[in-house]
Order: sequence, then C-alpha cells, then structure tokens
Amino acid sequence: MPGYFDSPLFAPRSVRRSSFVTWTGTALALLCACIVPSVQAQTKFGVYSGSITVAETLNLPNLKLTSRATAKVTLPVTERASSSISAEFLSGEAPAASVQIAQWDTFQKESSADSGGQFNVTTCALAVPVEIAMTPTGVLNVDLKAKKYSLSIVLLSTKDVAFNCTHSRSGAFKKKAGIAMVIGTGAPGMQSMNPLPFTDSARLSGKYTLMPTSDTKGEHGPIVQEWDFRLGK
Repeated sequence: MPGYFDSPLFAPRSVRRSSFVTWTGTALALLCACIVPSVQAQTKFGVYSGSITVAETLNLPNLKLTSRATAKVTLPVTERASSSISAEFLSGEAPAASVQIAQWDTFQKESSADSGGQFNVTTCALAVPVEIAMTPTGVLNVDLKAKKYSLSIVLLSTKDVAFNCTHSRSGAFKKKAGIAMVIGTGAPGMQSMNPLPFTDSARLSGKYTLMPTSDTKGEHGPIVQEWDFRLGK
C-alpha cells in the first residue's frame, strides 16, 4: 500500500502522531467497526449514485494544506425496510470512485533542526490535475421515519499521484504518493451524531463542514463538503 497523505483529511506520515490527526490515524478501523460484514454488496435494492465535492484549507504552524477534489461514487444499497435504507460496504464491495483532484498543495516544516541548525521546509503540489480511481469503504444510513440520514466514506487511491516538491536545503525533487479522503457527516464512527434532514429519500443533497474552524480555534480545516445522491436501480 502506498504512503498516504491524510491530514485531518490528509497528512504526511511523519506527522501522523500529532494530536490533530488522532482520529484519522484510526479512520479505517473505526469505520469498519461500525459495519457488519456481509456478502458481496448486491444491487437488487438499488444504488445511490452521485458526486461529492471536497475542499480543505489546513493552516498549522508546521503543516499547511490546500486541496480541492470532486468524487463520483456509487453506493450499493444493502438493506431496505419500511423504516430505513442502508448502504454498508467494505473495500471491494462497491464500485471504484472516479475522483478529480484539482489541487493538493502541502507545506511541512520539520519540528527539529538539522545538523546545521536549520528547520527545513518541504512544499509539494500536484504535478498536474489528475483523475484517479479510489476504493470506497463506508456506510450510508437513511432513517425514513425521522427523515434524516448519516454518511461516512473513506476513499483510498488505487495508484500513486505525481507531485512536484521543493526542499529548503536540497532543492527541487519529484515524488509519488497515494491519497486518502475522509467524507461524511462526522469522523468515521461518529457520523450518526450529525444526521442531516431530507425531503425525499430518492435524492439526498447536502452540505456539511467537517471539523470546522469555529470548533477547533483555527487549528483544523475546515473541510467543506457538498454532495448530491440519487437512488436508482
């Protein structure tokens, strides 16, 4: 598996131990814990398909990120009842998402000085905007009685993405890295705490800001999301 950028959404592996990425370090584990393993997802109950746009501006003293992406996803419905609709899928149980990465700019300053007393800085940006396939894992729960729904999706790229980088001491270099995205009405495992209302279960449209700056005193995000899903066969 490639080394993923995954700051609250995406962060360099070297800063993964920092307190501000505690929930992302266990995102997949938490998400899988709330999904009951089942047979390969079927489409006999229909699918929710649509697009998700995600934008983040992270601004920490030693780590900055500006990213913009649009994902097209298909979520197979795994259970339908008179009171609910559910789509629960582990890796490989839903079709790959097609994701257009428009921007991914990172800044990382080392927390300790090198042998010359310099705190080195590395900046990276996409070599070119790129469309990639990403594997989805997640859950969508639609409460037909309460007319509310919750969503959590983790997307992992199936191949590395090219970046142009600059190191303050050694200069320009190129690298490839995988990309991870966390989307939903809350952190994985916490999405049900922030359900959104709907009028028609056949169309779920919404906006949600994950980890907003008003709640974290400017130390995270915001991760601004907007999606539009339609239920079909």
